[in-house]
Amino acid sequence: MSEHQPLLDPIDPQRRKVMGVIVGVINLGLIGAIVGPVVGFAASPMKSKMKETWVELMDEHLIAPGEIKEVNFSMRVVDGYHEVERKYTVFLRRSEEGVLCLDPACTHLGCRVEYQSDRRRFICPCHGGVFDEEGRVKSGPPPKPMDRHPVKIEGGKIWISREV
Repeated sequence: MSEHQPLLDPIDPQRRKVMGVIVGVINLGLIGAIVGPVVGFAASPMKSKMKETWVELMDEHLIAPGEIKEVNFSMRVVDGYHEVERKYTVFLRRSEEGVLCLDPACTHLGCRVEYQSDRRRFICPCHGGVFDEEGRVKSGPPPKPMDRHPVKIEGGKIWISREV
């Protein structure tokens, strides 16, 4: 009887290891291509590039105690690849304790609030949110008080802090 010889030689074990390594490297590359951007997107709020900038608003003698004044100002900000001049508005309230700076965006959906001096309150025209002179919610849908910006008075000028 003749010995039966296989037509093909069995696969070399060394070749099998090399193929396993190649498939593993391809799988790691695919996993990295999917997981990398997802992790980057999820972590992006933690690596915010915002920095605090102090902006001069006005002379301190231009606002009397008990007065609320709407103040417009502009500042240069980086928007993508461009540096642009942006216009902003805030409400300043002077009291015996100092100066309070309130952001005019309603905390419900971001509509711009208006100050009603005769009723001494802020009102949101979109959904009827009402805030007192300190920016606290009095009625309506806003979930929290109006946002405040840090304020300092130096050299007779009122400055507020903004993130840019």
